[in-house]
Amino acid sequence: MVTRKTWTWLSVALTALLLAVGATACGGDNGGGGGDKKKVALVTDTGGTDDRGFNQFSIAGLKRAENDFGLETRVYVSNSADDYKPNLTAAAEDGNEFVIAVGFLLGPSTIEVAKQFPDVSFAGVDHFYGGEGCKAGGTCEEPNAVGMVYPTEESGYEAGVVAALMTKSGTVSTVGGKKIPPVDNWIAGFQQAVHDTKPGVKLLNAYSQDFEDLAKCKEIALDQISRGSDVVFQVAGKCGLGAIDAACEKGKIAIGVDVDQSSQGDCVVTSALKPLESSVYEIIKAYDEGTFKGGTNNFYGVEQLPDAKLLTNFHGDVPQTVKDAVVKADKDLKSGAIDPPATLDKVK
Repeated sequence: MVTRKTWTWLSVALTALLLAVGATACGGDNGGGGGDKKKVALVTDTGGTDDRGFNQFSIAGLKRAENDFGLETRVYVSNSADDYKPNLTAAAEDGNEFVIAVGFLLGPSTIEVAKQFPDVSFAGVDHFYGGEGCKAGGTCEEPNAVGMVYPTEESGYEAGVVAALMTKSGTVSTVGGKKIPPVDNWIAGFQQAVHDTKPGVKLLNAYSQDFEDLAKCKEIALDQISRGSDVVFQVAGKCGLGAIDAACEKGKIAIGVDVDQSSQGDCVVTSALKPLESSVYEIIKAYDEGTFKGGTNNFYGVEQLPDAKLLTNFHGDVPQTVKDAVVKADKDLKSGAIDPPATLDKVK
């Protein structure tokens, strides 16, 4: 029999449940406990929190910092570009003292919101603030925002060495997402390495103009493979997983990007790395320790991180000559003997 006391208890429980759902349904994943904890937020780019790359490993840095520094964190998920500014604004209005924006395309919105909330600190993964073009509509610096810049032409260079030495057809290819600097950095380094290593190897490159739709990148990679490519380097985020699928299905070689993507298939011999998790963790650590400095850009290349790995360990049957060539390229990159171009127009 249901008594009044039972109904009262159920009513209280239901009210508590509704309040809890309401607190987490708007914007993303709420972590931490509150109280006197510092509040740090992260706004993703499109592609979801499980994109097996950019968003996912930036969030991993946030969560590691949450555990190590006792922070309260929240992730705001952008389902489209229309969510960038509202999510950044919501993160600032919700009392977060430090907000990390993940992705080049969030740059203009981050600066706009940083101006509106001068007491909130911001950091942008793949953002470059100031410099040429700033006054002509580019992304300008703000005293409470720091750009996080990754010279990924360095990792792309080592991937290009692998491709040039492992191709049997004499043709290799790259599948880019949108044609933006953080994509072309990888491709420029890759192409320069192929020219330096085996000048006669043919290069194919195309863009999906998308970072999410696996089918688009798969279609591009299949076309490149039909034109002779037997090594495919994907630089297209979640979309690029489709390019890896194409390479594996056709018995070709694939090279992953950002993080170790060997789990995507046996054809992935290595992946070119970007220090997403560690750099997000370190920028939060600087904020927590009071050493965060806005109005500038932080760089995460071999000059700043001489011990950083640019490629993952190799998988499958990779000849020792290839491994030795990568070791040499790695030393030359870190000594400055090799300085790959960051843009495609500088490849020669």
